[in-house]
Amino acid sequence: MMTPYDAITADTPNVWMTTFYGFDPAKWGFLGFANSGQRNTFVRETQPGALVVIYGHKSKASKDQQGQVIGVQQVSHRVNFAKAFMDPAEWAAKEADPESQGKWDIAVKATRAWKVAPESYQLIDDFADESYSLKLAQHIGSQGVRLTRNEADKLLDITLVETSVFGEIAIDGASPVFGRDLLQPSKPGPVSQQGYYTREAEGPKQNYVLRLDGDTDAFLGYPANGRSIVKVGMSVSPATRRDAFNAALPAGTYAWSLLRSNEMDNRPPFDNSKLGLVGEARMKDVLAQGGSSLGGEFFVASDKAIARAWAAGQKAVQEYSRVI
Repeated sequence: MMTPYDAITADTPNVWMTTFYGFDPAKWGFLGFANSGQRNTFVRETQPGALVVIYGHKSKASKDQQGQVIGVQQVSHRVNFAKAFMDPAEWAAKEADPESQGKWDIAVKATRAWKVAPESYQLIDDFADESYSLKLAQHIGSQGVRLTRNEADKLLDITLVETSVFGEIAIDGASPVFGRDLLQPSKPGPVSQQGYYTREAEGPKQNYVLRLDGDTDAFLGYPANGRSIVKVGMSVSPATRRDAFNAALPAGTYAWSLLRSNEMDNRPPFDNSKLGLVGEARMKDVLAQGGSSLGGEFFVASDKAIARAWAAGQKAVQEYSRVI
């Protein structure tokens, strides 16, 4: 099977695009077609390991994903009906919904997948400026279209987060990394039996503050007195970090929300992780003085203490930037 990097850099890129209503490979582990003729054409014109760039349907996807590049999946040439490649509960839901019943049932198995970090979303009109057009949208959605050399290369500069694919080894704790780092061929070695994860790549970073929403008193086991549980840190994609923390929580009333980030403040990302670490360290210092430490990057703090910590962290980065 072709590696993702080879698929992108081949003389004729083995990279295609299509549109989905959403992107959840852990439940929908396949690329679907309306009939066997369309699938046979795709298999004939690709090599195993083809990459498929997914953009949100311009009317059926959620508003924040409509027309945006939201994911990438790698597909094999293993074929079957969709039911064989998806979560049974999702299959039942699909068949119960008139919008999806009987659709996309002729399937090609996906083997790996990456979600695009929300901060890296871009319109398919811009990403595939040579291959996409509104008049081709229906054809793209039903059969897919191969990307050009310039378009395929753009995957190397997108921030991606590897995600689980139904029927494959689960992916746990993946960090957002740039496509050129994530998609490079890995060194040969024994196959891991554990979840796969990647170190977050160097590059532009944001500071962030996450807040744990829910009954804080119950979580702590003592009165919070109106304060919140927060986590401070840095990441290329604070929204992805939030999603990763939420994925580690069992279903219930608790969930992390993104309270502060450079993007939310309309501030540009910092140039590198060194600056992000300066801001993170300063926030920790302020919260340790004005709140209660829960260990590491976690604190119980009032809204005023959180605001002071955030301002102090941003100021510390600005001052550090002037002296380096």
